[in-house]
This record gives sequence, C-alpha cells and structure tokens, in this order.
Amino acid sequence: MKYLRIIVLSAMVLLIGSGIFVLSTNKVESKFAGKMESNPTAYLEATQLHASFKMGGRVSEILVKEGDVVKKGQVLARLESEELLTKVAQAEAAVEVQKGKLAEAQSAVQMAQGKVGEAEASTAAAAARKSQGADAARLTAQSVEKQVKEAQAVVKVAEAKLAALQNGARAEEKQQAKSKLEATKKAQETAQTNLERLQALYEEGLTSQAALEEAEMNFKKASSEYEVADQAYQMVTKGPRQEEINAAKAQLEQAKAVLELAEVSRGQVAVQEGDILVAEAGIKQSEATITSAKSGISQAEALVLSAQAGLQQAEASLAEAQTYVSYMELLAPADGIIVSKSAETGELVGSGYPVFTIEAQEDKWTTFYFPETDVTALNVGQEVQVRLLSTGEEVEGKIVQMEPAASFAVKKASQSLGETDIRSFGVKVAFPQLPEGIVTGMTVQWSEQGVKDNE
Repeated sequence: MKYLRIIVLSAMVLLIGSGIFVLSTNKVESKFAGKMESNPTAYLEATQLHASFKMGGRVSEILVKEGDVVKKGQVLARLESEELLTKVAQAEAAVEVQKGKLAEAQSAVQMAQGKVGEAEASTAAAAARKSQGADAARLTAQSVEKQVKEAQAVVKVAEAKLAALQNGARAEEKQQAKSKLEATKKAQETAQTNLERLQALYEEGLTSQAALEEAEMNFKKASSEYEVADQAYQMVTKGPRQEEINAAKAQLEQAKAVLELAEVSRGQVAVQEGDILVAEAGIKQSEATITSAKSGISQAEALVLSAQAGLQQAEASLAEAQTYVSYMELLAPADGIIVSKSAETGELVGSGYPVFTIEAQEDKWTTFYFPETDVTALNVGQEVQVRLLSTGEEVEGKIVQMEPAASFAVKKASQSLGETDIRSFGVKVAFPQLPEGIVTGMTVQWSEQGVKDNE
C-alpha cells in the first residue's frame, strides 16, 4: 500500500507538471501571435494575354516576332481576306443600287407633287374662266369669237396630248429603262459567276455552307431585280395603257364639242354660258387630276419608304462585311512583350486559337506564403516593402488579396500534447512601379521592415 501511494502521488505530480508546461507554452504562442517570424521569398509574376483572331482563316502576314515590344491596338498578323473583300464590293454595289432606287422614288414624289401644283393652277384658271364667262354674258357678240379661239386652243392641247400618248414614251425614257435593264442583267451575271465559283470552292471544302447560301441569295436577288427591270422596259417600249389613250380621246372629243358649241353660238350672247360649262368641266377635270396626282404621291412616298428600308438593309450588310474584314487583322490587346508565337504564315488557324502570348508590362505581382499565426497583422490594401535579391533594392507594394493556401501547405500537428494544425495563407502583393531591368521571374524577399506604418 505504501508503494501504491507513492506511485499515485508521483503520477499526480507528473500530470500537474505537464499541465503547467502546456499552459505556459500556449501563453508564449499567444504572446507572439501576429508577428512575422520569417522573411519568405517569392517570384515576380505577370499577366499573360492570348491574342487570337475572331474568325478562322489562313495566315497571310506575321508582323512581329518573339521578344518584340508591342502597343495596344498594334497589328500583329493578318488573314487572307480576298473573299471578304469581294463581299464588301458586292455590298457596296448593293448600296449604290438602293441609293438609285431611293433617288428614283424621291423623283417620282417630286413629279407627283408637280402634277398636283399644275392641276391646282388649272383649277384656279378654270374657276377664273368661269367667272369671266359670267361677266362675258353681258358683253357683245364680239366676245364670242374670243371664246371660239379659246375652245380651239383647248382642242389643240387635247390633240397634242393624244398625239403624245399615241407616240409612246420618249427616247430618253426608253434609253433609261434599257440602261437599267442592262445594269441589272450584268449584276445577275456577276452574281451567277460568284455563285458558280463558291459552289466549286464548297465542293473542294474551301468555303462554308453559309457563304454558299449567301451567294445563292445574292443570285436570286439579282435575278429578281433583273425581272423587275425587264418588266419596266417592256412597259416603256409597249407605250401607254389603252385607258390613258381612251381618256385623252375623250378629252379631245369634249374639247371639240365645246368648240362646236362656241361656233354654233357665234353671234349669240348665250355662247358665254357654254364657256361657263367648259370652265366647270375644266374645274372637275382638274380636281380629278389633283385626286389622281395625290394618289400618285402616296404611292411614290410608299416607294420612298421601301427604298429607304432597302438602303438601310444594304448599308447594314455592308457594315457587317466591313466588320468581318476588320476581323482579318489581329490586334494587340494590351501593351506588352511577345512571349511566344504559335502560328506561321500560310497556316490555317481557327477562331480563338492563341496565335501570340503577350506579357502585360504594367501588371506585376508576387505571392508570399505565411503560416496563419503570421498574418493577423496583415490586411488587404496595406502597403508593404520587399527586397529585390538581384539588386538589393527595396520596393513598395500593396496587398491586394489574402486567401488560404492549398491543403498540402497545412502544417500538421505531431503527437505531442497540445499541438494543432497550422494553415498557410497566400498574400498577393501588387507592384505599381518597379525599377528598370526587373523582369518577370526574378526573386523578391519579404523585407525585414514588412508592413509600412499607414497612419
């Protein structure tokens, strides 16, 4: 029993001593928590950007080489663009065609407005003649001869108008229609040639289905425009419609009737009443002409709107083609140095393929790793100092990020009593300015001064 008590007392003393040791160890660790116990090193890093074409194609020019310093927006390489340039030329031609249609429609509006003006003037003249006829009823028979002459003039005008309709369109109008027909025919032939060329390229696998379909659409469009021009040409060559000629004949007969009435009424004051009737007929005719001309204005304005829409569409197609042409040039995304080149002249590259790797000049940083017991005094935004091992210079940086390191960086606890795992943290430090000659990959060390006093 005596020895048992001694053993028990010894065990109690041992346990009490171990507890005191653990408590004292924890106090020491708590006392020094948050202080930097080392000056780790790290390597300078920089952002690397990949420069790639927005669309695929064959490289026609390489303008820079590895190690060259480039500026943002500088042309680095080009793709073959003959096919796209052809599309641009076609789009430009389509824009010009639509501009011609718009000008033609606007001219039609102006002509219809001119007819309205003429008809309104005729209405005013007819109204004046009507008033004059009422006054002439009080005049002598001598005024009848004047009315006869006026009626004869109307007959001549009607005869001239009928003759003009029977003679058909003017030579200039026929020539204009013929020129337009020939232009649309040439456009159709060009579109057909382009379609046949693209069909051959497609069969050889040198162009896309979309390009072939676009060529087919252009050919159909050119064929449709040719048919419209052909119909217009046929209309001009065939002459005016029969109903127009019939209307002109009716007007001529009406004018002759008025003339006969004036001649029969010669010597009678009642002849003035016939003039009044003629004037009223002229007013009605002018009003009918005004109505017809206004309808023509509405139709012409509709053609203007249609032509404007066609022009906008053609301009949009041109802008799209020009945009694709701009994709043929590879531009530097930022100022920097060419680190690597992954393509050569003549090679086919796909959209998004990294042709060049560029190291940005103004974005350098490094990441230091500390145990969690050393980062309590650090915060994002704090300014710090590090030392360049290559030159020994002290440079300023700023903490921009703090995050836990990977699990393999955790310091595992041993079997000793009271120890715990200690996790590492990555502290990313950015450098707004570095001395000349400092390049990516050089070693930097956490300065003994560490965090600057920001107060």
